[in-house]
Amino acid sequence: MEELSTDILVIGSGLSGMVSAMEAEKAGLQVLITGKFTIGGGTNTNLSNGAFTVANPLFLKEDHLRETLTAGRGLNHLGMVETLIERGPEAMETLRGYGVPLIENQMGYFVGRHQGSATLPGVLLMNPLKAKLKETSVRSIPGVVIFDLMIYEGEAIGAFGFFKDGRPCMIRSKSIILTAGGAGAIYRRNDNQRSILGDGFGLALRAGLPLINLEFVQFYPFVMAEPRLHSFIIYPPYPREARLLDEKGEDLLEKLNLGTDLNRAIITQRDSLTLTLFEVSRNGDIYFDLRQVPEEKWDHYPLNFLKRSKFPFRDRPFLVSPGVHFCMGGVEIDETGKTTLSGLFAAGEVTWGVHGANRLGGNALTECAVFGMLAGQSASEFARDRTHLHLSEAFKKKWEKKAEGYLKKSRGAFDPPTQILKELKTLSWKYAGLVREESSLREGLEQLKRLEKRIERIYPATLKDLFRKRELENAAIVLKAILEGSLLRKESRGSFYRRDFPDQNDQEWSKNTCYRLERGELRITHQPINGSDRSSE
Repeated sequence: MEELSTDILVIGSGLSGMVSAMEAEKAGLQVLITGKFTIGGGTNTNLSNGAFTVANPLFLKEDHLRETLTAGRGLNHLGMVETLIERGPEAMETLRGYGVPLIENQMGYFVGRHQGSATLPGVLLMNPLKAKLKETSVRSIPGVVIFDLMIYEGEAIGAFGFFKDGRPCMIRSKSIILTAGGAGAIYRRNDNQRSILGDGFGLALRAGLPLINLEFVQFYPFVMAEPRLHSFIIYPPYPREARLLDEKGEDLLEKLNLGTDLNRAIITQRDSLTLTLFEVSRNGDIYFDLRQVPEEKWDHYPLNFLKRSKFPFRDRPFLVSPGVHFCMGGVEIDETGKTTLSGLFAAGEVTWGVHGANRLGGNALTECAVFGMLAGQSASEFARDRTHLHLSEAFKKKWEKKAEGYLKKSRGAFDPPTQILKELKTLSWKYAGLVREESSLREGLEQLKRLEKRIERIYPATLKDLFRKRELENAAIVLKAILEGSLLRKESRGSFYRRDFPDQNDQEWSKNTCYRLERGELRITHQPINGSDRSSE
């Protein structure tokens, strides 16, 4: 097994990973950043709309606090929200220092673009960061699949995984920053990258860390649902000529009394609009219609992005559907990015705290920038005066045996992992979707048990199968957590909706759900929100 060594290891290379790596490097320490694909590639940051909700002269800190807490419905971690708001402007200056072109707007900043550019804002955000990273001393290893965090005497001391050619590796580090993203792609309908399958959640659970509020999953109303196209988000601003149609060709906004302005509806009624469209989609198709949009508007973003496709967006209505957008739950961290495991820090969508029961639009990228910056600084402070622990031979042999076990051609079923993943995504969408209720949640858990047995018996005939099996294990444990946590939470709050308990119940459910993996079994408890964490509603 190949052994590598660094002062700070960053797992994940989206916005939070890139920022944390470069902030840590400023301390003069060795930093290594890893990604499942190219560094900066395969991340949700690339697909983002490039908007940051941050206090500025047009949007006061008090406004940002109020809006964030209102969206979170009493479950935000107040200290983390205050940190997000206080450090937001500094994080924007940090990004500008890395070459990101930010332009001020009414609720923060957005990534600027050249006139007529059809490039996604997320790509425009990541390109200067990738260029800046190359100017630093940060080492990068693309194509590394991390299977486990290594824990020694109660401290995170590195990670175990495989290079893309199948060679196992141990990466020793004095501190680790986990920035591996969420789990939106475990659903059939989503706007995430295909690889966002809960890897960070799986790593944290197997390391003994608590995860908080995984049952809170945010949906977006307009996600591409055409069978032969990627399920990407249909971003605003929408031209005023755009219409939303049912399968009879009738105008849905008018029919459902949702007004006539899609842009206003997406801001003021996003959750109710999403819920309404989800219910409509259960009985029929929903179409986005751009046929009445004038030709000159197709030269501007976001329509010029659609224009590049071979699909006839201008000539006929196309299928859309609500889809999973963001995971509010995740790893518990404090205001500095520190987790409950010594030596481990985290940032971005893999963490919990800022968003509560629902996320305010624009806070996701701000969270990545702020807590990526803070996690990088905290991890470097932790690592500065430390030396690598001397590992016993028994500890090293344990990981060598693990590597052999993963690679061993043991007996099993030639059950294609891609087929099981497809079934898991369908199961997630059907039973852990936007609308949940006891009977369907229980049925989902029963079906998941059968899938888990198939996953356990997968015979990885190729290296790709081995990696996909690990992804399935991560996705399955996350789905199980969502189903079980949803079954226990008997109320509706923020993004979470129980048809059989449609009202918010503050008396019994102003508390957070805590998930732990103990001896291979998922254990769920609930923690009352204490005075320091309680947010207003």
